[in-house]
Amino acid sequence: MDVKNEERFDPSKFTPIGTWTLLCLIIAGMVIAWLFLYFGVFLPRGGVQ
Repeated sequence: MDVKNEERFDPSKFTPIGTWTLLCLIIAGMVIAWLFLYFGVFLPRGGVQ
């Protein structure tokens, strides 16, 4: 099977939208978890005595 150069897959023209979406969702989840720990756990307990 002979494939022309124009028909070959060019990875430099591919934008990994799904990868960026997954990455953003994971980072958003980590930020939400950190905010919950900071405002929901650490601040209500008060300072170190």
